[in-house]
Amino acid sequence: MMNFTKRKNYFIEKKFQTKYLLLTLLLLLSYTFIFIVVIFAPYILTLYFDYPLSEKNEAARALLLLHGTIWPWIGGVILFFCMISVFISHKVAGPLFRLKKSLIKVTQGDLNVVIKLRKWDDLKDLAEHINTLIEELRTFVITLRDDYALLSEYILELEREIETKVLTEEKGKEIIRKVQESRKNIEAALKKFNVRQ
Repeated sequence: MMNFTKRKNYFIEKKFQTKYLLLTLLLLLSYTFIFIVVIFAPYILTLYFDYPLSEKNEAARALLLLHGTIWPWIGGVILFFCMISVFISHKVAGPLFRLKKSLIKVTQGDLNVVIKLRKWDDLKDLAEHINTLIEELRTFVITLRDDYALLSEYILELEREIETKVLTEEKGKEIIRKVQESRKNIEAALKKFNVRQ
């Protein structure tokens, strides 16, 4: 069972979260560029083209005022949304990190893994599906292990009968019946899995 503790680091899956952060930053910068063009363009056009001096004076004052007030706000908004994107991506990155760690344990042979996510995390459906898969694998391995133990007992029994030279036809048929029963159990367990050779 995985240790279920509160995650304190919000930048867990660096590659995924960096990509998400850069995408958010790109969108914010594009929006900012459009916003700036819409806000500043009329004043810049007034200064550039042939307008009366009083209008150019007003446009220059407005540009200076906007320049002093808008840039800190835009910087603050961009910073705020970048931080929000890290928190939002953490809801996916945290579970991805936990899923990867769990799957590594499964590939190393640990089938006692149970993936638990926090109640506000994303990817809960995926975690449930992976837990179901791990449970199926666990059941499969237990079935194989039990039938392996039975087959080992039947082989020992057969060896004893041959060594003592008392193997009767009836005893031989009984051992064969037991082996075939175990083989059927293994076949039933294997039917669930479609593997190309």
